[in-house]
Order: sequence, then C-alpha cells, then structure tokens
Amino acid sequence: MLSSISHYSIAVRESPKISLLSLPTELLTKIEDHLQILDLQNFSEALTMVTHKGDPVNFPAVKLKLLQQRVEPKYHQSVASSDEGLRAFALNQLQELWDSGKLDRVVEKPTLFWLLRLVGEQTIFGYLREKIQREPELKEKLLKWVERSKTEEVQEIAANALTILVKSGVQFNRADLRGIRVPGADLSFGVFDSAQLQGADLRKTTLQASWLREANLSGAKMTEVQFGEWPYLQEESAAHSCAYSPDGGNYAVGLWNGKISVYSTANWEKIHALDGHAHRVTSVVYSPNSEQIVSSDDQIIQLWDAQTGENLSTLRGYVGYPVYSHNSMKIVCMGPDHTICLSDMQTSQNSLILRGHTDWVLGVVYSPNGQQIASASMDGTVRLWDGQDGQCHRNLSGHTGSVASAAYSPNGRQIASVGADRTVRLWDTQNGRSLYILNGHTGSVESVAYSPNGQQIASVGGDMTLRLWDTRNGQSLYVLSGHTKTVRNVAYSPNGEQIASTSEDRTVRLWSAHNWQSLHASRGHTKSVESVAYSPNSKQIVSASSDHSVRVWDARSGQSLYALQGHTEWVLSAVYAPSGEQIASASGDNTVRVWDAQNGQCLHTLSGHTNLIMSVAYSPGSMQIASGSRDKTVRVWDAQNGQCLHTLRGHTEWVTSVVYAPSGERIASGGMDGTVCLWEARNGQRLHILRGHKKRVASVAYSPSGEQLASASWDRTVRVWDAQNGQCIQTLSGHRGSVTCMAYSPSGEQLASASADNTVRVWDTQNKQCLHTLSGHTKSVTCVAYSPNSEQLASASDDHTVRVWDAASGQCKAVIRDFGDCITSIAWQPSSEGNYLVTGCADHSVRIWQVQMGAPAQVNLCWSSTHAELNVSQTIVQNVQDLSLLNQRLLKQRGAFCGFA
Repeated sequence: MLSSISHYSIAVRESPKISLLSLPTELLTKIEDHLQILDLQNFSEALTMVTHKGDPVNFPAVKLKLLQQRVEPKYHQSVASSDEGLRAFALNQLQELWDSGKLDRVVEKPTLFWLLRLVGEQTIFGYLREKIQREPELKEKLLKWVERSKTEEVQEIAANALTILVKSGVQFNRADLRGIRVPGADLSFGVFDSAQLQGADLRKTTLQASWLREANLSGAKMTEVQFGEWPYLQEESAAHSCAYSPDGGNYAVGLWNGKISVYSTANWEKIHALDGHAHRVTSVVYSPNSEQIVSSDDQIIQLWDAQTGENLSTLRGYVGYPVYSHNSMKIVCMGPDHTICLSDMQTSQNSLILRGHTDWVLGVVYSPNGQQIASASMDGTVRLWDGQDGQCHRNLSGHTGSVASAAYSPNGRQIASVGADRTVRLWDTQNGRSLYILNGHTGSVESVAYSPNGQQIASVGGDMTLRLWDTRNGQSLYVLSGHTKTVRNVAYSPNGEQIASTSEDRTVRLWSAHNWQSLHASRGHTKSVESVAYSPNSKQIVSASSDHSVRVWDARSGQSLYALQGHTEWVLSAVYAPSGEQIASASGDNTVRVWDAQNGQCLHTLSGHTNLIMSVAYSPGSMQIASGSRDKTVRVWDAQNGQCLHTLRGHTEWVTSVVYAPSGERIASGGMDGTVCLWEARNGQRLHILRGHKKRVASVAYSPSGEQLASASWDRTVRVWDAQNGQCIQTLSGHRGSVTCMAYSPSGEQLASASADNTVRVWDTQNKQCLHTLSGHTKSVTCVAYSPNSEQLASASDDHTVRVWDAASGQCKAVIRDFGDCITSIAWQPSSEGNYLVTGCADHSVRIWQVQMGAPAQVNLCWSSTHAELNVSQTIVQNVQDLSLLNQRLLKQRGAFCGFA
C-alpha cells in the first residue's frame, strides 16, 4: 500500500457518466470560492469520487492525487482534515512503516508527509511522539538528517525530520543548529531556548508560537517566515470597535477618545485618522462595496468616504451600532427606548422601528442574504426579525445575563451570541434551537465573529483572551493570550487568513487564523498549574492543576510520566512524602488523594472534610498527613491505610496553612481568623492558640531547628513565636502590604517574606533585623524559596516574572520574564548539584530552569511542558536575509535584539 501513493494511476477512472472531473479547473475554482466549509467538503467528496467499471472507487491514494490536482491548495487542509478515510490511511501508513522497522523513512516520502501535515491531527503526531519517546534510536536517526543538512543536499528530508521532532515534543534548548537547512519546516510551538541558529536556512518555515528566547539567528535566511501573528498596532486610546473592509484592503478601529484609525492591510500603515465623534466610537463598519464607513457613538452616526476620509454626513437621534444591509440601501441600528431603527440610505429617514426588547439593545446584525436581522439586548435575549416587514420571528432565550453581541454564520444557518454570563451560544436560525453552549471564558464575553468559511468562531472578553471554537461540534480549539486588559471586539479578515482583536490596553493584535489546534498538542495541564514540588531524590516533579489533575514528570527529560486522575475539582496542592514513596494532593472536591509515586496508582481517597482543602503536609516520617480546610478544621490521617486519626477543631474561620514540626511531634496551623494553633500530632490535642495577628494568617513555617515558628499575615507583619510555649518572640514590621508567604533558609540564618507591596524582605533570624528589602517586582510577590545551599533566593510575582537574588548581598542576579501569566509556585531541586528551579504558572506550564550564578548569572530553560505564544525575548536577529518589514517590527516589539532600524 505504501507504493500506491506514488504509483497508483488516476487513469483507473472508467465512468460512462458525466463527472465533476470533466469540469475545467477554472470553473471548479469559481465554484469552490462560493462554498461554505461543509458544502466544500461535500463538493470535494463528490469531485474526488470516481468509478471503475461502474463501481465507486474510494482509494485514499486516488483521492489524495485528485485533491492535489483538482482542488485549490488553499482548501486542501480544510478538506483533508475532515476526511476520515484520509486520516485512517495516514495512520495506517505510519503503522506499516513502524512494523517494518522503517518509520524514520516517513521523512523521505514527500506525498505521505504532505498528507500528514494536511491532516494535522493530534492522533497522527501523538503516534509519532509515542514512538520517538519509546525508541531513542528513531530520534537519533531523525536528528542525523537535520545535521546532514548542514553539508548535504537533503533540505526537504531534514525539514520533514525537524518538523516531526518538534511535533513530538523534542526540545532544542542550547542546541547547536548553526547552518542547518530546513526550508518549509513547521516549527510551530517548537522550543529553541538559547539555540544557535546562525546561518540557518529557515525560508518559508512556520514559527507560530515558537519559543526562541535568547536564540541566535544571526545571518539566517528568513524569506517568507511565518510567526503566526503580525506586529500589534499601538493606539493613543483604548480600542473599542473594529472592521475590515469587505475587499480586505483596509481596516478601521474605533477608539474611546472618539477617533477612528484606518490602516492599509498591505503594510499596516495608518492612512486616515477620522475625527468627528465626541464620545467613544462604539461601532465602525464598512459598506458592502468598501466605499463608505459608518461609525457611531452614544449620540450620533457619522458617514465617511473610505478612500479619502472625508465626512459625508451626520445622523442624529440614534443610539448607535449601525450595520449596512447587504445591498447598502439600508442601515439598521439601535434606537431610543429599547428599539431598533431601519433607515433608508437615500432619504436618511426611518423606514421601520422594531419593538420588543425590554432593555437596551447592545448590538444588531443583518443576515448574509439581508432577509433577517438579529438583535442582542441587555434583557438577556437575541431576537430575530424579518428584514422586510420588521416582524419578530423568534426570541432566543438562554443567556443568564445581558447579551453583548451576536453574529451570523456566513451561510446564515447559525447565530452565535455572547454575554455577561461568560458563555458563547450557538443557535439554529431556522428553528431557534440552541445548538451548543461554549464555556471557557472566565469573564464577560464582549464580541464574537465567524470565520469566512464558517468553520470557526472567535470570541473575546473581559478575561483578556481570544478563544477559537469549532462551529461543527462546539469544541474549544485554542486560547490566544497577549492583551493586558479587556478585549472589546474581534473580526476575521475577508480572506480568512487573519484575526484582529481590539482591547482597552490600547492595542490591536493581529493573529493568524489557521491551525492553532492542529499545530499544538499540549503535553501537560490544560489549566492553571497551582503547585509544583520536587521529589526528595530530585528525579521527579509533581504538579497540581485547576484542570482537576496531578501530573508526575521526569525532572531531567520533562517527559510526563503519569497523569493522576480522580479529583473532580481543581487541585490546589500536591506534595511528596519525605520518603518519596507517596504523593498527597488536596482538592476543591473536599478530598485528599494519596498516590503511589512510582506507578501513579491511587492508594487512598481521604474523605471527611466538608469544604475545599487549602493545604496538605506530610509528617517527617511519612507516616501521617495533615490537611487544612475551609471547613475550619485540620484532619490528621494515617498515610498507610488512609484512616482519619484526628479532627482538630479550634479555628473559627478557614484553615489556610498546615505544617509539621521537624521532629514530627507537633502540627501548626494558620487560619483566616488571625490565629495560629499548635497541636500534638500523636493525639490531636490543642496545645496553644497564638494570638496577635489582626488579619488572616497566610502561611506558617517552622525554622529548620524546630525551635521557632513564623507566621505571615495580611496585617503586613510576620510574627516569630517560640515553638515550645507559643510566646511571641518578635513582630517583624516594615511591609506596606499584606504578607503573602515566607520561607526560612535551609541554614536557618535567614527568613524571607513576600508581600503585596511588591517587595521581598530578608530578616536575620538571630537579631530579627531586616537585612535587605528586595525591590524590582512591579506587582504582588506570591512565592519565595531558598536554594538548598541557602545562597540564592527566588521570588515569583503577579508581574509574570521570577527573580533570583543573592541571599547574602540582596542583589538581583537574574530576572526570568518569559511567562504568559502569574507564577503560582516555585521550588528548588533538593540537591544543590546543578542549581535547578521549577516553576508552575497560570499559563498552564511547568518549567525547569538551570540557574548558574556566575558573573553574570545565567538562567537557561531546561524544558517546558507547554507554552502558548511566541517568545523572542533577547533573541539575536542580526544580518538576517529577507526578513519582511512586518516581521522585523514584530520581533522588535517582542524584545528581540535586532540589527535593523
């Protein structure tokens, strides 16, 4: 079957009937251009179906050949990715190669490899990933092709090999890739931290969301390189509304200061600045012929000449949000008193007033054929109106808050609506039935748009993200991050190649509309990572996530060893037993689960708490587990059999932190009631209540000797207590914000406290004096951790950075800026050898960094479980060949060291 790809002849067709194959290619192209995605797929199926002696022939090899010859290249992926037969065929070909011991030969088969990239299925590349991880020899064979490309004419094979390696999760941190020649390779989501790529031939490569931090691209050939996005547009005011011209040549942005910026999409240079509104521009749209722009604020509607920028007319008495009819003869917009007005463009007079909504109308839109109007309202409904007589045909109810926006699919069969209830809803326009409810946004959803082929929708909102969804099944495809404030509007370019989003952060971001899902298969968590911890022997890492899972990683390779499933709510914390044999995880499902650290099996589910568990800790001997919960109790469990030994009652509010004394004889717990309780671990007896804090206690920690106990509080202080009698020894004051956490150095000589005042304070544990105030973070500091030798201190902040400090001098030695969200947890490798630091982040990632404290200090990425966006921080881009001006602007915006003006 392998040879059929290259040798099966299309001449097998012997059909006496008239076939679509007989149509001229020019006519087929015109037909394809007018089809929506589902129709296109049906059409292509009919086009590629042939007969042999009167019987249908559906050989995948024949279909693939016909796809190449008879379908426009821009439709190849849409058609192939939806064809079950082609997907099965591709997987079968790989299986045959594997069975014959020749899977590495896949890179030498151009047509098969073209099919693999077309299908782009996670199943396909997941298969390759599993084989490469299982067989190191296969990985080495593929790497040799990449190396050979430096001196031999094997560019296409090398590009295929590197594509497979990247898609299989192989990372190239600090790799010597100088002079490799891999034109056309798909390196999307590849990790090339500090890689040497000088002189590499990267022409026509795809580097969408690639990690190129501190890589060296000097002298590389970069003709037609695709980064999956364009440079953002910086505006002077918050960007609210936006629209592409129907011909795709221009793009308009309505701003909060009443101005409108118009850009040429050829080079994204501003060509007009329209000034005529006194208030924010709530809506901006082009006429169907691209000749006019109509815009609105809360009081007037302005009509502009799109070519010259001249103000043509002003309409008063309308609330706003105007939209053209498909023939440009009418405008529909919001009117006063919850109404919708249809106005004649020739006379500027209202032809119809639509009544029915019981609250303000927030958006209106015409159906593609102009026969219907949809309106979104604060009354929580979407109404469908007849575009001719204004009768209300349907009232779509389901949102539990105001509906901010609605959009028709290109074929008019669906409507998408979004609103304050954080959902996107898809409706059937014929019968008003709800098709899908799309959940994922964590804030109100402000705007929604269909792709021109109708296959995707994009939604944006208060959570600062742009989310892509599949309209055929309602599945989430990808989440694009980058904006730093609410995203107000989103639009697809008419050719479907680009998505533009406008935000209150005063930027317009431009994204590629293609392949986000198929390019990226996450190897790890799908939501925020809440905690990370090393195993006692430093060989493994455990991470806990709000995706309800716990994962165990190989600390050296970054391979995910186990996904520990069982929790039904987010997992706040996971810790190793000191013996390294067990892992305990605390969850919002009110349980602690105990896992075998060697095989990932769940040993026990510890039930009894009646609210989520905020903290969990093992005793030094690994025989007990203590858990603190929002149910105001601490429970002590037998780690071997899972039985509850004691329920410790005494706190009057949530228990936020629990910790065992180094001797294992006592447990300390801190709570939102501002107290610290000391308990006898053996019998659960309460020994002392430590009072003094005026607000919640965020964390508690014993000194390494066990003689002292420290508590950090939102009252801006750290208190140090005598661990035996509970007396307060010292109150450490100085922070100007809540103290979020603290940690003792392993030597016991220092105590570091982190605060919402953006600083870390380092205290001498003997005289209780503040040695250093570590400044540099620009937002609240959430985590601190000392290295095993007590010489370095790491701090993590909501400013998306980790800083590494010299503990003795208080000097900042390194800043790691390469996170897509807040860092939630940090931990040093227990062994001082190598100085490795693990980070957990709300951007879903677990990452290992090697910290080398030389002069200067150097921080290198060892591996990353996932990343979601392009990273070219401190990438060297000098003397590169044929890098486009737009890509030059993009790299400069993202922090690359560029050798061009």
